[in-house]
Parts: sequence; structure tokens; C-alpha cells
Amino acid sequence: MWPRYSLLSRLLRSLIPERIPWFAAPLYDRIARTAIGTYYNEVAERVTAQTCQGSVLDVGTGPGFLPIEIAKRAPRITVVGIDSSKAMVRIAQTNAEREGLSDRVRFVKCDANRLSFEDDLFDLVISTGSLHAWKNPVLVINECFRVLKPECEAWLLDPAQVITPEALQFLGGGLKTADRLASMWGSFTSRLTPPYSVGEIHEIIRRTKFRRGSVTEGKWLSVTLRK
Repeated sequence: MWPRYSLLSRLLRSLIPERIPWFAAPLYDRIARTAIGTYYNEVAERVTAQTCQGSVLDVGTGPGFLPIEIAKRAPRITVVGIDSSKAMVRIAQTNAEREGLSDRVRFVKCDANRLSFEDDLFDLVISTGSLHAWKNPVLVINECFRVLKPECEAWLLDPAQVITPEALQFLGGGLKTADRLASMWGSFTSRLTPPYSVGEIHEIIRRTKFRRGSVTEGKWLSVTLRK
């Protein structure tokens, strides 16, 4: 793992797109699928304990498992998942259709730095496993602030716990050429974008429109911001 703020890391991050490349999307879908019963279920339970109705935005939705699990638990919640990868959005749409939830879960290709939604729209904004990868976290968080209704919250959970024993077993097996390339890409980019420390997150929050927020350490770092 390279230091996040070294000259080499900063140069390489500036050249690498934030989105998951098309060739890595199928592998990411299969890895994340193994975490539905653990990570995504746990986060969905937390969301639906907070609110049972309204609209939720999932920033960096990937294969869409979190919106799907939220919709399963709360019929009065509508969820929009956004991702900057067209391949990931297609996979998420297919996953929602397979579960019969495409009427309450919508996926949109969208840049988190410029969210294509009106102000004060969502009752909750959530992002899992993306904070450490954002090149400009202050800009993204300010966009979350803009689209969030007054007195509502944004949750940033990072990193996502999707590398399960099943996923490790899968990765340790015989991967096809495209999957080996995707695995190498993931290992490379993870070295460039290690998770932030609690102190670093507080400094990021201080520079946003939220100004204040809480950071809780546990299985992952949980950032709660209130508008």
C-alpha cells in the first residue's frame, strides 16, 4: 500500500478513472453477491430501522444489492442507485428485474461529483465503500448535501465489507483471463486509495457544507452527517 498523499500516488490517482472499468464489473458483481447475506443485509436493516418510507439515494451503488435489500424490507421506500460505470448500472438493473423490484428501485448512470437531481429531494443519502476512492470527497459530499432534504442525514460507510470467505475462495480459484485482469486492477487501485483515518475524515467534513458530523469506528467507519 502506497501512502495516499505521496507524489506517485497522487499522480496515478489523477490518471485513473473513479469508476469500475467495464471488464471488472462482472467480477465485482460476483464478489459483492457473496456479501448479500452479511454486509448488505446489515446495512439495509440499519436503513429501514431509520426510515420506513420516502426516498433514498445510494451513491456508488455498484451491482445494486443495497437498494434491492432496502426495497425488499420497506415497500414504502423508493431507492435510486447511481454509479458512474455504465456496465455496473446495467448489471444493477438486471439484478433488480430478477427480484421483481424494478418498479421501486431505479439505477442511473451519474457522476457523483455532479448529481443529476434537484435540491432537497432525498430523505436519506447513503454511500458504502466509495468514500476512500473519491478524488474530491468534499465536492461529492457537498452534492449529497444539496440533494438531501433539510434535517435529514447522509451516511458514508467505508470501506465496504464485501470480501467474504466465499469471495476469497472464488478469487483463489482458477479465474478466466478477464477476471484475472479485473483482480489485478482491483489490487492495484486499492493500494492507491487506502481508507481514511478518523482524523482525515473529520478534516474532510470540516471543509464541507455539513461542517459537523460523527464518525464511528467498528467493522467499518460510519460517518453520519445531518443537514
